[in-house]
Amino acid sequence: MQPALKPAPSPTLSIGDIYYVLFRHKWRILICAALGLAAAAAVYYLKPPPYGSEAKLFIRYVVTEGKASSPGSDDAYKSPDQRGETIMDSEEEILTSLDLARMVAEAVGPEKILAKSGGGKDLGQAAHVVAAGLTVEIPPKSSVIRIVFRNPDLQIVQPVLREVIDRYLKMH
Repeated sequence: MQPALKPAPSPTLSIGDIYYVLFRHKWRILICAALGLAAAAAVYYLKPPPYGSEAKLFIRYVVTEGKASSPGSDDAYKSPDQRGETIMDSEEEILTSLDLARMVAEAVGPEKILAKSGGGKDLGQAAHVVAAGLTVEIPPKSSVIRIVFRNPDLQIVQPVLREVIDRYLKMH
């Protein structure tokens, strides 16, 4: 008969082991922490986060022509498709069009829009900055359009978004 073998003790981690690792590699730990903090500070100062402004537009209905209705009835208010998806898609296309961005750049002024990105008075470049910073989102089965404009210049974020909405409403 063979003698019974005792199982080997499971490895444990004691506080002494933790102290040994910390004090043995303290310089490596401190250098890595300092490099991480320096990299985070460099990213923060060299590439600051863009400022943003957000607005939401509610598209309630579309007035269809050609059918006379009595006052107070909802017969004239009708969506071309059952859920209004084509309406929302066309509104998104209008909001993201370069024509609208050009009108906004003219109204706000290319000098103001391009001030943080090198300056200049080029209307086309200002329109591209407006179009690139504009985000239009439409949640599924919703009649609300979320519009966000982001730019590194705090002074132009709200005026540009306000002008986008004003010019959009004038186009209708």
